[in-house]
This record gives sequence, C-alpha cells and structure tokens, in this order.
Amino acid sequence: MLLEAKSVIMDVAAPVLLMVAAGFFLRRIKLINDEFIFVSSKFVFKVCMPTLLFLGLYSNNLSGLIRLHFALYFVLAILLTFLLAWFLAIRLSLPSSQRGVFVQIAFRGNCGVFSLALAVNMFGQEGVAIGGVMSGLSVLLFNILAEIILTRYSHGSLNVGAMLKNMAKNPLILAIIFGVLANLWALHLPLFMVKTGTLIGNMTLPLALLCIGGALATSGLKLPRFFSFAILCKVLISPFLFTFFGFLLGFTQKELLFLFLFLSAPTAASAYVSAVSKGDDGKSTANAIARSTLISSVVIVVCVPIIVKLTS
Repeated sequence: MLLEAKSVIMDVAAPVLLMVAAGFFLRRIKLINDEFIFVSSKFVFKVCMPTLLFLGLYSNNLSGLIRLHFALYFVLAILLTFLLAWFLAIRLSLPSSQRGVFVQIAFRGNCGVFSLALAVNMFGQEGVAIGGVMSGLSVLLFNILAEIILTRYSHGSLNVGAMLKNMAKNPLILAIIFGVLANLWALHLPLFMVKTGTLIGNMTLPLALLCIGGALATSGLKLPRFFSFAILCKVLISPFLFTFFGFLLGFTQKELLFLFLFLSAPTAASAYVSAVSKGDDGKSTANAIARSTLISSVVIVVCVPIIVKLTS
C-alpha cells in the first residue's frame, strides 16, 4: 500500500521527534538524569529491543519478507559508504589519529533504535520484521568494519577472535537468530509469554527515544576540523546517493523508504564505545553522535515525504 506524504509527517515522524524532544526537555529540567539515561539505554539494548525483534520475527511470515537482491544492495551500500568515508579521511589529510574516528562517524548508524523506531511507526509489525533483518545485517557489518578501521589507525593488531566473540554476545544478533529459528521450527510459545514479551517490547521505542533526547541535552557539538564532512556523508550523501540508485534499479516504495531510513540514521552510540576502547577520541565521537542526531532528524522529516510523493 502506498503511503501519503502528509501521514508520514503527522503519524510517523512527528511522534518520534516529539519523544526525542520530550527526553531533551525532561533532562533539562532534571526530571531524568545521566544515570537514568545510562541504565535505561542499557536496558533497551539488552532486554527490550531483543524482545521486540524476537517477537517480530517469530510471529511474521518470513517467506518473501525481504528480497535477496534488496538485502545485498543494502549491504553493498554500507560497504561503499565505509570506503567513501575512508577515501575522504585520506583526501582531507586528516591526522592518522583522527582517521578511524572520522570513518566510523561517517558509516556506523543507529539503525537498531532510531531507524527501527521510524520503521515500526510507519509499517507496524512488518516494520519490526524487515527492520530486524536490516538491523542484523547492519550490526554485523558495523562491528566488523569498525574493528578494521579503528585497529588500522590505532597501531594495534586485528583480533578476529575477540571481534567474533563480541558479535556472538550481541543481544540484537542473538534475538534475530533465535527469532528466525523459532519461526522456522514453528515453535509454539504460551500466550502469556507472548503477551508479556509484547509489553516488554513495546517499551523499546518510547524509552529509547527519551534516552536519545536526554543524551542530546548534555552533549556538546564541537568537532575537529573537517569532521562535519563525516556527518554529511552519514546523513546526506550516502542515503541520497543509494536511495536514488535504488529508485533507478526499480525498488518498490517500501524498499526505498526502508533503505533511506536505515542509511540516514545518525551515528550510533556504540561508535563511542568502540572509539574509547581503542584509545581514540571519544569526546569527538560523542559530539558527532549528538550533531548527527539533530541533522538526521531534520533530513528524515523533510525527505521521507518527498520520497513518498515521488514514488506514489
């Protein structure tokens, strides 16, 4: 079913952005604090989001859910964005100590929360299922590519074993795998378990968005020279470029919307953790996350209705 541009703004984007604004306001008036944001974000990542993804994949018909060539195109878009960011980091003559952080800011998106929130608001349970698959693909790629680029410029050695171990323990990846297996095996869960899981999963989006807004209230926006190019690559160049080529390749309206939502996601919070663990510039990464979230929000609100109108 084709969407209407007006409904995208009023029914999809506006509630998400208002929840982010509410988190910002609540942190400003100190009704929530940094500890609440930290604990809640951890709870969302380890409990609520995995439950939401598991049930979304468990309860949907996976046959024909996502076309193979669309999934491959999405993977290719992430890989090419990564290479483009690396090329820019070299062409801009950034110091070696800043290149890994620059590249990570430019390609690693908050797909598991921000993009999924919009997808669920736009497509309901189908958004959870398709978004879950795309989140799983992006999480795998983001972890692998971030490890490669940060290790390259931190003068360390690439620890493949540790990287695979971290991915194997990632709650989102585990939830997606178990959800698919439960669906394929036609596992029957008691109704009370499904209802309880639904209640937990439904906490994901409002709590995550409040945390995003709260984090923005205390984040700085100052960045090193040229780092704005990394944000432009993340929320403008990559989503516009690959959505346009996707249109030329004949992807459906729904596929183009999913593609744009997931490629234009702001820099992921996990980028900060990865940067700090490698001894890189955590402060610049945190500030880039804040700035990219603001810009991404505007870009999505303005551009998604245009995509809807052009493809209707």
